[in-house]
Amino acid sequence: MRVLIVEDNLNIQANIADYLKDEYILDFAYNGSQGLELALSNEYDVIVLDLMLPGKDGIEICREYRAKTLSQVPILMLTARDTIDDKAVGFEAGTDDYMVKPFSLRELKMRIDALARRGKMKGKTVFEYAGVSLRVEASELAVGEQSIQLHEKEARILELLLEAAPDIVATKTVSHALWGDEPPDSGALRTHVYNLRQALAKLGQVDLLRTVRGRGYHLRKDES
Repeated sequence: MRVLIVEDNLNIQANIADYLKDEYILDFAYNGSQGLELALSNEYDVIVLDLMLPGKDGIEICREYRAKTLSQVPILMLTARDTIDDKAVGFEAGTDDYMVKPFSLRELKMRIDALARRGKMKGKTVFEYAGVSLRVEASELAVGEQSIQLHEKEARILELLLEAAPDIVATKTVSHALWGDEPPDSGALRTHVYNLRQALAKLGQVDLLRTVRGRGYHLRKDES
C-alpha cells in the first residue's frame, strides 16, 4: 500500500516514518504545493494531509485535488482544530476523516487501514462469504433464496466483516465506521451487532458472527 504524508513538522514526519515504514510505501511532502503535485502525479491508497501547511493549506489542497482528478483516494486530515465548524469545512472540501493532534501512531495506522479498505470497497455492490451475501445499495442480506432487509448500521457492520472475513475487525474500527469521532455509548454497537446476529440466525447462520473478547468481531464458518 502506498501512502502520501503531507506534513511540514519534521519531527512528526520522522515519527510517522519510523512507525509505518515497514508496513507501507511512504512518500513525504513538506509544503502544500509539493503535496498537491505528488498527489496529482502518483497513485496512492490514502493521503494523510496536515491542515496548516506553508503555502497552500490542507483545505486548499483537498479542494484542488478533488477538482482536478476523478480519483476517489481517501484523505485523512491532521489538525489541531477540533470544533465541529472546522471539521465541516474540511468535509465540504472533500476530506474523508479527521485526526486531532496530538495523535497516537497506532490509531493513525488503524485509520489509514480503514480508509484504504473503504477506498477499495467503493464501487463494489455485492460482498460474499460462506454462503452469505450483502447487496450494498439495498442493504439486503441473503442466504440462498432467502433475504432480509437490514438497518443501515447493521448493513455497514456486515459490509466491514464480509470484506475482512475471516479476519477480525477491531471494535474501534467498526465504531469509527459507524459514527466517526463521536460514538454513542458502547451499548449502541453491541445492540447493532446483536441485531445483525439475529438477522443472520433467521436465515440459518446462527454461529457465523463471532465476538472476540477485547479485540472485535469476525465472520468464521465452522470447518466441520
